[in-house]
Amino acid sequence: MTDPTPTGLPRLHPLPEVAEQTGIPLRTLREQARARRFDHVRIGRERYLTGTQLDALIQTTTVTTDRSDALTKTKERQRRRRKSRGQRSAA
Repeated sequence: MTDPTPTGLPRLHPLPEVAEQTGIPLRTLREQARARRFDHVRIGRERYLTGTQLDALIQTTTVTTDRSDALTKTKERQRRRRKSRGQRSAA
């Protein structure tokens, strides 16, 4: 997304465009920009993102999961549950 303009400067993506592209509500983007939760460019009252900043925003809001880790935790939880149920019935 780092598409420089003919002047060599990075292209600036206005927040309404970013909201449309990402599906993040414009109000949320504006509030987070005001709170400085992500890097952005401010020119006058308007706020923009460069391609690099947009990539970083997407990266920070991306949720990843390690399926094998989640599966291991679930199996361990089930094992403990079975074990505790077995102790109750023996008592």
